[in-house]
Amino acid sequence: MWARVISGIIGAFMLLQAFTWLIDPSSAAAGLSMSLLEGEGGNTQIGDFTSFFFTAGLMAIIGAYRSEHVWLYTTISLLGSAAVFRISAGLFHGTDFLTSAIAFEIVASILLLISANKLKSEA
Repeated sequence: MWARVISGIIGAFMLLQAFTWLIDPSSAAAGLSMSLLEGEGGNTQIGDFTSFFFTAGLMAIIGAYRSEHVWLYTTISLLGSAAVFRISAGLFHGTDFLTSAIAFEIVASILLLISANKLKSEA
């Protein structure tokens, strides 16, 4: 049961972020330490970030609701790769590390991996 709760909480948080990108993209961008771009760049920024958070959230919610581990791997992949690519951006391109986001992505990925393993063992 705890594996479903953890997955559901992470999914709900991700869906809340997607909703924020839809209704108030300026504050959503500020929450990720960036400003909202204008024109086509803003369209790409809003569309890409909304789709990232929506997909990550939806897959985690479906996995929690259906109690099926396979749904969680999409969210694990999205969050885990975001952490890897944020770190590589700092190492190879000299960007500042957004430590809070990297920490969340790593912790959430680990929690989802543990949850997926628990759900798999219960099946």
